[in-house]
Amino acid sequence: MRPLVIRVIAVAVVMAGLCFTCLVQVNETEYAIVARFGDPRRVIERAGLYWKWPAPMDTVIRIDRRIHILDPDAAEYLTSDKKNVLVNGFVVWSVGDPIRYLVSATDQAGAEARLTDMMRSELGTTLGAHALSVLVSTEPQERTLNDMMQEITQNLARRARGNFGIEVAAVRIKRLNFPAQNKEAVFRRMEAERRRIARLYRSEGEEEAEKIRAQADREQAVLINEAERQAEILRGEADAEASRIYAEAFSQDPEFYEFLRSLQAYEHIIRDTSTVVLPSDSELLDVLKHPRSAVPSEKSLTLKGSRD
Repeated sequence: MRPLVIRVIAVAVVMAGLCFTCLVQVNETEYAIVARFGDPRRVIERAGLYWKWPAPMDTVIRIDRRIHILDPDAAEYLTSDKKNVLVNGFVVWSVGDPIRYLVSATDQAGAEARLTDMMRSELGTTLGAHALSVLVSTEPQERTLNDMMQEITQNLARRARGNFGIEVAAVRIKRLNFPAQNKEAVFRRMEAERRRIARLYRSEGEEEAEKIRAQADREQAVLINEAERQAEILRGEADAEASRIYAEAFSQDPEFYEFLRSLQAYEHIIRDTSTVVLPSDSELLDVLKHPRSAVPSEKSLTLKGSRD
């Protein structure tokens, strides 16, 4: 009985081993390619447990299906205006066709080597067709760097999908720089350009300032003329009113008015140290020569006081 039990256990172990080799467990992060005698036959894309023939008849090749980021070293390119630029770009990619990927690229290292060559080729072609100013332009009417990256992404995605079964999601530039030997010359040109723009802005500002000053001077002249006109009108009205008041006052008591005007004239002419020579018939001497006749009557003064 013991040898029979041993043989049954051995057969069971062998069958269990065969069953284990016939099962394939696939994870969510991978593709599983079932190859029969090294020839790829089918691709398992969904996670789960699957059946295959035992090795060496069927073997399983696993390929990572997650998104990868390829970040190669910076490379130097030449723009259409003969400017050298140092570009550091990256590619976002994943496996789209597992069998084509396995046959053409073999593994991730081979795929990234081929993607690097294709990316640099596309960058060189596209950058060589545009001037350096396009890469750093902020003008909305000009083609932007993002537009160029979209074009490069489309071209690279088409080539990678057809040749290697790789899906390219995006190609972007991480850093744009100048070679060390060209930086100083580029900085000098940039400085000269900024100075030219600054001079242009200053000239436009001075021109605008002259326009504002001229407009302000015109408005000032108009305001001053209008104010002087109004002042002349007011002065004329005041002089007319004063003349009317003087005339009215003179007409009420001419004798008293003449007496006051004589006294005012004496205040301006006669000083402590002044000597005045007048002819004998001067009207200014009437008050001095005939004080009684020159002084207004008491009635006139009374009437004048009551009017005041």
